[in-house]
Amino acid sequence: MPRPSSPPTGPVPNARGSRRAARSLAHGRRRSRRKKVLFGVAGVATGLLVAGVAFAGVMAARVAGNIAGNSVARPGDTDGPDIPDWNGAVNLLIMGSDVRAGQTSANYGDEGGARSDVMMLLHVSSDHSNATLVSIPRDTMLPTPECITPDGDTIDARESVQINGVLNDGPYCSLDTIREFTGLDVDHFLIVDFDGVIGVTDAIGGVEICLAEDVDDPDSGLTLAAGEHTIQGAEALAFLRTRHGIGDGSDLGRIATQQTYLSALARKVKDAGTLTNPVALFGLADAASRSITVDDGLAGPDALVGLAGTLANIDLANIALVQLPVQDYWADSNRVEPIQDQAEALFAALAADEALTFATEDPEAGSGDEAAADETPADDAPAADAPAADAPAPTQSATATPKPKATLPPGTKGQDAATKSCAGAS
Repeated sequence: MPRPSSPPTGPVPNARGSRRAARSLAHGRRRSRRKKVLFGVAGVATGLLVAGVAFAGVMAARVAGNIAGNSVARPGDTDGPDIPDWNGAVNLLIMGSDVRAGQTSANYGDEGGARSDVMMLLHVSSDHSNATLVSIPRDTMLPTPECITPDGDTIDARESVQINGVLNDGPYCSLDTIREFTGLDVDHFLIVDFDGVIGVTDAIGGVEICLAEDVDDPDSGLTLAAGEHTIQGAEALAFLRTRHGIGDGSDLGRIATQQTYLSALARKVKDAGTLTNPVALFGLADAASRSITVDDGLAGPDALVGLAGTLANIDLANIALVQLPVQDYWADSNRVEPIQDQAEALFAALAADEALTFATEDPEAGSGDEAAADETPADDAPAADAPAADAPAPTQSATATPKPKATLPPGTKGQDAATKSCAGAS
């Protein structure tokens, strides 16, 4: 016969105790699940943080690697690079080189040597509240100081030289010439080649430009109908290089086209928040750094990012794009020379960190400041009392008391970055 099972030992739980035990067990399971979820969330957050730091580190290293092989030390210098800290005023010489060798974007001919067919001086005020980009025509005749070429040869000071050809003696010769001409502490330079223009434009997804008339320029390869277009790649480069297709066909007309493009580029970068988004900023720096040459002070991994930071919180209306005031050169009408008093006033205003505005040609339209405000389309005008929800937190430059603006003489060519314009418009 089977033996009866032994009775359970210990106290026998009643129904209430059974329910309490069941609840305790369920509670423990839920608490365990919550812990797992919390640990999972924490793990994902930690992973994202580590990935973000790793990404920034990789991008910084890649940007530094891109630039390292293209940085240039001053010939004969034994003191080491002048590394900027980006505090205070910024003066940077930007040159567009027409060197054809090594370009992968297109066939631009086989011209030898190097010329700075685009030359601009960027000045950012010491409080980073305003900026000015001065375009210096390639045919401008300027005196040059003594300088040393990359090969170690000494070039004597010269009374008058076409500025775009000075780059053939080395970028420091161009830098020293502009420093002496402007009287500003211009210590750094950045040279962009054809591929660089394409890379930067592609990195931001193209730039929206406007044409006042149809363009069909076989020299640059630009063919576009009048109206608005989004351009990138080789088409953007063709737009910047075209001379005969827009306006009067002169280099001065091309500068106006370039200012149209640069103001549109500034609006695109600003609207996208690129300068305050580390991922987008490093992506832009990566694209730019593949096709630029810089002085050795700008060769550090954070140099381009730091430079962008000086511009990040400047209102577009406080970024002036100005053509150097010039007139026909006395010895050759195919060349130009600065209008001395106007050029001196321009660079004195930059030395004083004054924001620039353009004079109205209509005496009844009010002051230069009011005219500049009137020219800004309502859609692009910054709201004084209602900043955008995704706008970055104000910095000291954004909250500082606005300085009075210096009004440029009537007839000065240029625009502010907030104003939309059409290339070729009279």
